[in-house]
Amino acid sequence: MTSALIQIVSHVVQEKYVSEEAFYQEELGLTHDQWESWKKGEYLIPYQQTNRIARLFTDYEWMLVQKVVRHADINVDASRDAVKEYLFLKYQIAKSWVNHGLAQLKWFQSDSNDPDSTRKSNMTILQLIADYHFWGYQDVLEVRLPGVMRQQLEKDEVKLLQYFDDEAEKLSK
Repeated sequence: MTSALIQIVSHVVQEKYVSEEAFYQEELGLTHDQWESWKKGEYLIPYQQTNRIARLFTDYEWMLVQKVVRHADINVDASRDAVKEYLFLKYQIAKSWVNHGLAQLKWFQSDSNDPDSTRKSNMTILQLIADYHFWGYQDVLEVRLPGVMRQQLEKDEVKLLQYFDDEAEKLSK
């Protein structure tokens, strides 16, 4: 595995799960040593677990991850902070989709009533869905926000676009 992929996967795991340990034990069935060896590029995760890693992302996000990883293989600067590049591109694409009316917005909460859940709760999730009107062919981006942001952004497209701009600006520095 490449460093860029490991950086991005680690970031998304921290974003979605209460801990890396919760993810690699519950979702992948790996030990701490196996996980750490994978992160160092010393252990090849079996195919089934690799698919579970890919499911951390929507299909569109996974395609974007692959592009960032490929770019990082060519460009040393991109490989230093692949997470920053991935998130920057994600916000730029989200902004473009909203700005051009290409995406339907779906808001929901990640609340979990299960106290033993390994997933983080009380996050607002915004799904941006580009629908091409062919069965099964949609592109989806998911943006995770603190729970209170939904009230500020849900009904105001201008504020949402500004939010994407602000986040992309933070990442471009």
